[in-house]
Amino acid sequence: VFTVSSDNGNGRLTYPIGLLTSDEVVMAGGRGFISDSDTGANTNYFLYTGSWYSTISSSSSFSDLNTHCIGVYYDGYIRMTMVGTLLGVRPVLSLQACTSYTSGDGTSNSPYIITK
Repeated sequence: VFTVSSDNGNGRLTYPIGLLTSDEVVMAGGRGFISDSDTGANTNYFLYTGSWYSTISSSSSFSDLNTHCIGVYYDGYIRMTMVGTLLGVRPVLSLQACTSYTSGDGTSNSPYIITK
């Protein structure tokens, strides 16, 4: 387990931040695009943003020799894509259980305020 402290993990992180995994997107309600018969966007989960972003999860490589990952597309579906083709990332923070949210909406004008 990558952690900031070697008391509870390996102490390899300087900052407790990473990228979302595709498993976390699915657990939040995201799902894969099945076929062209899927209609409408998959918007009913809190990680839906209307923007493309990449996860840290890798995907199989094809004969084109490019590196692939799992991304979340603007329509909310998760799909395999080439690394570097999506427009953003969604960071994830690991907080201790005793951490409390006090205010903010996560925007640059109103960042989340958390307390321990």
